[in-house]
Amino acid sequence: MKKTTSINRNLTVGLIAIIVFFILQAAGVLTMGRYTEREVVEVARRNTVAQVDLADLSTMAQQIRRYEKEYFIYVNNPEKRAQYQKEWTGTMEKITALLGRMRANGSSALSADDLGRVGQWAAASEFYAAEMTKVFAEVNARANKMQEEAATVQAAEQQAASTKGAKAKEATPVLEGTRMLLPDEANDLIKAGKDRFSAELIKGVATTFAQKSEATLALTTVTNEGFNKMIYGVMASVLIGIGIGVYLLISLPKSVTEPIRNLTTLVDALSRGESTKPVASIKVLEFKNLSAAVERMRIAQELMLQRLQKPR
Repeated sequence: MKKTTSINRNLTVGLIAIIVFFILQAAGVLTMGRYTEREVVEVARRNTVAQVDLADLSTMAQQIRRYEKEYFIYVNNPEKRAQYQKEWTGTMEKITALLGRMRANGSSALSADDLGRVGQWAAASEFYAAEMTKVFAEVNARANKMQEEAATVQAAEQQAASTKGAKAKEATPVLEGTRMLLPDEANDLIKAGKDRFSAELIKGVATTFAQKSEATLALTTVTNEGFNKMIYGVMASVLIGIGIGVYLLISLPKSVTEPIRNLTTLVDALSRGESTKPVASIKVLEFKNLSAAVERMRIAQELMLQRLQKPR
């Protein structure tokens, strides 16, 4: 037994389905667009923040190596030696502070792998600083020793000047003088620290910066992938919309034309006096009353014909 249908209900359901389809399509496109936008913006933000810190770290690392070399070049010049030691120490403090901020990762700009590398850089920096501090201590100790020896020699010369002849010579002390480190000797003392600093921190920062740059350039690929997903989503929703339209195109006209065709056939038969065939029940709600009226008309016509056919 067929279930009773309704043209009005089918039309309402179909229109609601179309409206819901367009709403879902718009929501899907908007969601995919926003997702792609957030992903691109977030990656760009992280890479930009990381690249700024990496650029600062690279610059300071190059500066501190330059101060180290200048310190060794002017190791025998007290004023310039003190100047470059101060510059080196100040720059190392900045590097340590920056590495600390990067390890804290307050801006969430670094990944777990990045943080692992930053930890290695911090260890290399600490080792380099410890080795350089030893060089400073050695140089300063020699400088102080040389000053003490110079003061002793000066005092001896003054004492010798106040004496005469052979006694003056006997009074003059013979001292084995302390000398300052040569640049090559000082450079050898810092070799282990500077080699590790260069290999791990300077080269590591350059490599990581290049990776972040490549990731930023790759955002065009992420955008294209998001755009492609959006296109696929739109195409899928269009196919669904076409399916809904085809269903309505087939079901709605059929629900109207079929009952009308059946009723037309019955009414035509009645017009020719063929009133013996009952009107079939129509399952379309809007045509049930009309089919019932046609059935009553058929019954009335049949009764009238029966009366006319009775003998008087």
